[in-house]
Amino acid sequence: MIILGSTGSIGVNALDVCDRFGITIELLAAGSNVALLNSQIKKFNPKFVCIFDGSKANEIEGCGAEIFVGECGLLEALAKTTGKKVLNAIVGFAGLSATLESITLGKEVALANKESLVAAGKFIDTSKIIPVDSEHFALWYLNKGGDISKMVITASGGALRDAPLEEIYASSVTDVLKHPNWTMGRKITVDSATMVNKLFEIIEAYWLFGSGIKYDALIETSSTIHAMIEFKDGVTTAQMSEPDMRLPI
Repeated sequence: MIILGSTGSIGVNALDVCDRFGITIELLAAGSNVALLNSQIKKFNPKFVCIFDGSKANEIEGCGAEIFVGECGLLEALAKTTGKKVLNAIVGFAGLSATLESITLGKEVALANKESLVAAGKFIDTSKIIPVDSEHFALWYLNKGGDISKMVITASGGALRDAPLEEIYASSVTDVLKHPNWTMGRKITVDSATMVNKLFEIIEAYWLFGSGIKYDALIETSSTIHAMIEFKDGVTTAQMSEPDMRLPI
């Protein structure tokens, strides 16, 4: 298994799943959290390690792993791997090149980097992707065929969901980062509070599941219902589970 973004919340949960099921890790890639990366290297003993922050490269305790630096280094490392499954949990647009390269190399991508599809969905072979976002995993899980009318993803509403509109603009960073349901990275927590993340996820759903279907989102404050599919015969199915990212992973 190849884990990109190993020190973020998705990466940490993914490694917990890999540890539980005895899955071997071939490549770990992280941004700048070298202390956590070193502990992951020690535990999982990968063949290859990549860190985006080149200033931290000398701090890596590689345990014999081959070390790569930056985006170009990551693409070089990917080309050396033999594993066929990549979890891409890199934050932001920086994850796009890894998605494209993984598919080019014939690998299957478990995608938690929504920006790949938001920015370049037209150019990505989504048949090679398994969605890891909780909402898109839920749609993928529910999508067993049939005459679909609408796909609906849910939103917790984020940290500001109960704030009066006139107070939102005065919210502090601390306020915005207090997500009521999920423990996530700073960027996605802010995007959740502003609902920008949900716009991204609607675009992501379009590229994953195609045109000819209506897409919508609604607030479900408990984060128990992750998505629903409405069929033209009037039936609606829903995927429900505790808000724990280890399930979709």
